[in-house]
Amino acid sequence: MRKISALLMIIVLIVGLFLMRESREEPLGEVDKMFVDWLAANTSRELPTPPCVLVEINDSSLEGEHAWPWSPLDFAVFLKSVIEFEPGVIAIEPILNWENDGPAAAVARNTQFEHSLDDFLLRTKSVVLGAELGFPSDPDVVPPLQPTPFLRRVRGDVSVLRQFTAMGNEPKEEYRLAPQMALGFVNLPSRDEVTRTAPLVFAYHGEVVPSFVLQTVMLSMKLAPDDVSVNLGSSIELGNKGSIPIDNAGAMRVDFGSSLTRFAFDDLVLAVEQAHSDRPPIVPVGSLRGKIVLLARTDAAVRTLHLASGRNGSPGELFAAAVATIQNRAFAHRAPPAFDLALIAVMAVLGYFLIRWSAARIIVTSLILFIFYLLVCMTLFGAFLLWFPVLLPAGLFLTLFVLRLLAPGLEKPVMPSVGVNG
Repeated sequence: MRKISALLMIIVLIVGLFLMRESREEPLGEVDKMFVDWLAANTSRELPTPPCVLVEINDSSLEGEHAWPWSPLDFAVFLKSVIEFEPGVIAIEPILNWENDGPAAAVARNTQFEHSLDDFLLRTKSVVLGAELGFPSDPDVVPPLQPTPFLRRVRGDVSVLRQFTAMGNEPKEEYRLAPQMALGFVNLPSRDEVTRTAPLVFAYHGEVVPSFVLQTVMLSMKLAPDDVSVNLGSSIELGNKGSIPIDNAGAMRVDFGSSLTRFAFDDLVLAVEQAHSDRPPIVPVGSLRGKIVLLARTDAAVRTLHLASGRNGSPGELFAAAVATIQNRAFAHRAPPAFDLALIAVMAVLGYFLIRWSAARIIVTSLILFIFYLLVCMTLFGAFLLWFPVLLPAGLFLTLFVLRLLAPGLEKPVMPSVGVNG
């Protein structure tokens, strides 16, 4: 019996080591990712409100004459509304590029609005403008390299990043070349799965460039591209101002639990008018000073991302949540491999004794221990954003149960009573 129990303990060790390795890769790794989603949605954490404000271009902001696509006037009104409150960085996700066509009167009016937008852009201190990377229409023609902020201090395999060779859509040239403006790329993978991460870097002509999120954070911290170090599969070092964990593809897991300040564009315009009239504003425009103000679409037409928080969202909401994650340093991190090894050892030793129990008793005991494990995971995640695997213990408990079914007759034998003759 002891030989069989020892053999079963070895099987548990082998299964545990297999799950430990495979749970860090796809497809089994998806189980632990879903578990972290569940932890984030079901644990309460006390996080400060990040210094980032999302100004939403929502459905009510697009009514009437403000229907999408916006004219230069709408963006000029936005800038006019916020620059007097001196935000630290203004980030505009919609790409400032449009065609001047139609009746001559409309073209002239649009040109006048562009001049107003130019004036307000020149009055800003730091602006991040959204742009898209892409590919040339003729694959045999390599377009020239466009001026963009390159990150030179890079370690790792750049080939695993999303590769681009052209500018797909970018702001007008006079905006791109202004010294106080920087490009931030808004590309996202086209996929239907759950969105948990936001890209921070891309490869353009073989060079590493920052995404819209990373460029916004860099400007807010007053970091030049040469101050930033990219270690693919590990972290992005923001000078001496901290680091951001990233995966091999240069993406960061986003925390959707931050209490982000957000209000609609039309509420912003009304609040500014109220502040000028010495009336209490309906939204706290006075709190914009020194913060990141991010203008992004959140209307129903762009809410196509299946966010890990369990709802649909827009790219702009993802970017705002990613900026808030970095500002709050709300980086969920996995327990080290030593924990997995310790858990496997404990389960193997436990299995040496549990394997002699009945199958029903093993199920009840496993459920109790597993529920206790989940409660510990929730507590530690809420306190430290530290998460433990769920696939590994669940797989080991299941292994014990299956082995018990395949090895009947291992119950601890009952010693017969011995009578004494008088």
